[in-house]
Amino acid sequence: MMCVFAISTSLTTSRHMWRGSLKIPHMLYICSMKNRVRAELWDKLHFILSHSNDRMIRIVLYYDGTIEIDLLTKALEHVTNSNPILHSAFRDHAMNPHWKIQPYSVDDILTVIETDYPEQAQLQFLQQVIPPESNVQFKAAVINHNRRSQLCVMINHMCVDGRSTQSFLSCLANSYTVISKGLPVPGIKSGSRAYSKIYTGFSFSNRLAARLLIKNTSQIKERRTFTYTPKHPQDTLQIISEKWTGEVFEKIRDAAKREGTTVNDLLLSFYARALYETCHFPKDRSLTITCMVDNRRYMKESELHGLTNHVGLMQVRIERCVPSVRDTLRQVSSITAREKKKRFFGLAGIPLIRLGYRLPFFMVKPGTKLWFLNPLLGFSNMGVINEGLFQLGCLKVVDGMFVGPQQYKPYLTVYIHMMCNTLYYTTAVRGNEQDRQKILQLFDTMKHQMNAFVNDQQAPNPPKEG
Repeated sequence: MMCVFAISTSLTTSRHMWRGSLKIPHMLYICSMKNRVRAELWDKLHFILSHSNDRMIRIVLYYDGTIEIDLLTKALEHVTNSNPILHSAFRDHAMNPHWKIQPYSVDDILTVIETDYPEQAQLQFLQQVIPPESNVQFKAAVINHNRRSQLCVMINHMCVDGRSTQSFLSCLANSYTVISKGLPVPGIKSGSRAYSKIYTGFSFSNRLAARLLIKNTSQIKERRTFTYTPKHPQDTLQIISEKWTGEVFEKIRDAAKREGTTVNDLLLSFYARALYETCHFPKDRSLTITCMVDNRRYMKESELHGLTNHVGLMQVRIERCVPSVRDTLRQVSSITAREKKKRFFGLAGIPLIRLGYRLPFFMVKPGTKLWFLNPLLGFSNMGVINEGLFQLGCLKVVDGMFVGPQQYKPYLTVYIHMMCNTLYYTTAVRGNEQDRQKILQLFDTMKHQMNAFVNDQQAPNPPKEG
């Protein structure tokens, strides 16, 4: 099944459904020394690199019933109050940028829409962009149609990554469920947002060594880009999602096991080959795909951390397009295995960013744009997402979509996750109908290669000699 989203300008009548009791502003009277949150490395980096994407992480969760707004409002209040970064404004200070904690009301966050055209309402909500100087850094919309609700959420990538977004939604769902039972809301434990948390699982000597990994991992030898049309002022947000049933995913998992590799490497191989074919890259030339790495693997299990980004990068450079998917898989598996064996896999380059922030911010911004490149061709695998964590009381998630920031030409990142027994490929780009069709062609090519490979019942090739 394929599900394609594009912006529409028409929308049925929508309205805020607020009772007087829901308009209670949550003013925070905090002394001047405690009304700031430190801007961390990835906060600043996403701010500087706004020329490549809009920073918005977008989520849509479909429920099998109607969300109770009173309960959701209380849950939103609780989670937002427990995470000051969610109601802070970014201050682009020339010397020391920071987050300033702001007063807010639920009206700043939540919109409730009753409509006969839920997909149009969803798209109009998702095309928004939250300015970093806003007093809240996320927005939510409940879209009701035929006694069922969608929960749409947008959140600033400066504050969170994919893993933190899931934690946020899980806390929101848990708070809603507890409140629905008439119980007091549970306390939300949260630790520091500091990037240095990723080193807490190391010994002193390893921590010191990891902090010296100043190699720039964002630079690549060739700069292959997706085959977009030229930029145009009329380009709009295109959210494109394709999904395959869990039966297909089981075949992919079986195929990966048969080949002695990982599902991630297999999916990455499909992506690489589809790029060569769709974009007509020279088959005898190299192609680099930048993959996202979750660096929480290095933290102590008992370590608490707040909503933030803990992402590293891995460059997968394929030397040329080889004859078969199995050959591509060998290339990819060899590269990823070599990278994962490195002592500090995913941590290289972070100290280089840290060095830059020892300078005044007005000097750091132009320099960062020169030496740090957002992925031209990116791949982010969020893995298996447990939709049960997002259950609101008795309401279950029956479908959903997670998609990263809208990419501006020439950037492209494909996001992959497994949820509700379905495998999803998603991306968001600023483009036109022709660009949308080109990405659909990319996804169709991936699907064709995937089906052909997983249905191939040939025995795996014998191991190489030596």
